[in-house]
Amino acid sequence: MKKILLITYYWPPAGGSGVQRWLNFSKYLVELGWNITVLVPDNPSYPIIDNSISKSISSSLEVIKVPIFEPVNILNRSNKKNRDHINSSGLFYKIILWIRSNLFFPDSRMFWINKVSKLASSYVIKNNIDCIITTAPPFSTHVIGYNIKLKTNVKWITDFRDPWSDFFPFKQLPMSNIIKERHLKWEQKCLTYCDTVLTTSPSLTKTYLKANKNTHTVTNGYEAVIKTEPTDKFVVLYTGVMKSVQNPQNLWIVLKELCMENKDFSKDLLVDLIGDFDSSIVNDNYIKSLSSNVRFKGYLDVVNLKEQLKKAEVLLLSSVNLEGVNNIIPGKLFLYLSVKKPILAFSALDSDVENIINETKSGRVFDYSNKVELKKYILVLYNQFKAKHNSIDSIEIDKYSYKHLSKKLSDIIDKTIN
Repeated sequence: MKKILLITYYWPPAGGSGVQRWLNFSKYLVELGWNITVLVPDNPSYPIIDNSISKSISSSLEVIKVPIFEPVNILNRSNKKNRDHINSSGLFYKIILWIRSNLFFPDSRMFWINKVSKLASSYVIKNNIDCIITTAPPFSTHVIGYNIKLKTNVKWITDFRDPWSDFFPFKQLPMSNIIKERHLKWEQKCLTYCDTVLTTSPSLTKTYLKANKNTHTVTNGYEAVIKTEPTDKFVVLYTGVMKSVQNPQNLWIVLKELCMENKDFSKDLLVDLIGDFDSSIVNDNYIKSLSSNVRFKGYLDVVNLKEQLKKAEVLLLSSVNLEGVNNIIPGKLFLYLSVKKPILAFSALDSDVENIINETKSGRVFDYSNKVELKKYILVLYNQFKAKHNSIDSIEIDKYSYKHLSKKLSDIIDKTIN
């Protein structure tokens, strides 16, 4: 059995989409014959906890926990109602953002780097590890991978769940040009020095191929198809994090107009917003005008979330509304594919998101300004709901199951080693 050492910050009991990728891949790679050890932080400061997913960890995995020191997140402690913070106007928050952007490199998990690099390098040598995999963000894991590669020359795969120097939060932070250049330098250093690069989107693969010709797209996926249940409400559901730059304001305007124009629509509409929402969204005047039709719910564990998904009629997806950001595919897209209900997505046109939704015939994609066509489409979905024909005949979604993707990943790892 060939041996893999996976280094990841996000691991159960961490909740959210960041943990799902390698939690599922590790399970199926073990079934495909790989011996996997996972190195994770011992006392991390995860923003979301989901104890239910710990049951999904393969019993065949060895898990090594290394203590991590993380600076106290003053923002989250003192301003829990606004986890975005980018738009905070107070001097105190501006100072904290500057410190976060310029003094912690590559991120606030930087104090983990030396300890893990030393321990993991020793582990690689003593246990004859064939390949290490680092997955980011946080990008400190790739710096760890670089250090291990430098010391042991073990085969190294970098997994970019998001782009590094082009990471969209960086676009909003008060980051100095010197630090931006440092991120770019380290990104290029890791890309060129590693043996294989994995990305989650075709667009990012196209970019990274310029630095490393052994770059492959392995998207996120879904675990199993979710069987839906009939409901007497026209439920529009969103799950996950929604930052201020993801707010699809035209949707709230259109829904309000339809409620005013159609009493039945107003009676049937229920918008379930599940997860963590920036305060600018919670306090959005357009959303407040729909208060009788909108329910904000906190984070739900995987089991309860699937129960909510079973009752959804429309699945809302909202990418980042920033110029030039079209190489990120939200992990929830693949969860939505497993529900086989129409996906209503907001994204830059001709993006990876639009291509997948069009390819699978699983819904419609709108840019953030197309109000007329959006209104027409919602009416089509509502009429289908009233006629009890709101399921969709999506195609080719099987290739996005984690089981299928793991076979592709296994081949990539095998070629990297050999």
